[in-house]
Amino acid sequence: MDQRYNGRMALFELPPNPQRWLFAFTHPDDEISIGAWMRRLVQAGADVWAGWSVTDPVRAAEGTSVIEKLGAPKERLFYHGMPDKGACEHLPELASLWSSAIERAKPERIALGAFECGHIDHDSTNFAVHRACDGRIPMLEIPLYHTYLTRTPVLNRFADPRGEEVLGLEPEEWRLKREVSRMYKSQNIGRLLVYATAWGWMKGRPPALCRTERMRLQTHFDYETPNLPEPLRSRVMATETWRRWAACVKGR
Repeated sequence: MDQRYNGRMALFELPPNPQRWLFAFTHPDDEISIGAWMRRLVQAGADVWAGWSVTDPVRAAEGTSVIEKLGAPKERLFYHGMPDKGACEHLPELASLWSSAIERAKPERIALGAFECGHIDHDSTNFAVHRACDGRIPMLEIPLYHTYLTRTPVLNRFADPRGEEVLGLEPEEWRLKREVSRMYKSQNIGRLLVYATAWGWMKGRPPALCRTERMRLQTHFDYETPNLPEPLRSRVMATETWRRWAACVKGR
């Protein structure tokens, strides 16, 4: 199926027949953003596969434990071992690794972090997976955070919400997401979520980070232009991080 699919796709709909899903994450802990949906898919009988672009042994072990808690077997996981904050310098290799994962998993849908200039490694995964599947499989974007303009990025919200679908979670799933966030003992993700919640309340925008999950069909594949509304787009393009990104993407 062409990724630039113009028909209506119900992104959060459990199909009558099991589907094959690949969750293409960047770092172990990104799965917190979509973990409740992953578990719903597993419970509905879907074949759920997952992997990470950037891993080391400690974080890989943490991610494996989380995915197993969500119900997917560790035999369906991929660890690509790219360097933290350096995946963009390895885009051809990363695309090849994700191509092999796609060939093995044979997914009908791929869910991955949005291309929103929140983290250069997240954008690298998005680029590499797009290159690997070459428009054959719908890519469903998950909002992680945007942008790298500030030390307090926006979590669990797209910069532009058009086209998003929102999944409301049950109280038991809220507890699951909080529990999962504490399983990454090598990371500060739990503290970050607490801080982001407090910051949202201070700004009058309670984020309800554990109460919703979001996806949208990816339709923007110009990786030399930020997929952001103005004025964010122009501000991002003026940064050194974006110049580094653009240099990596050219000619790839």
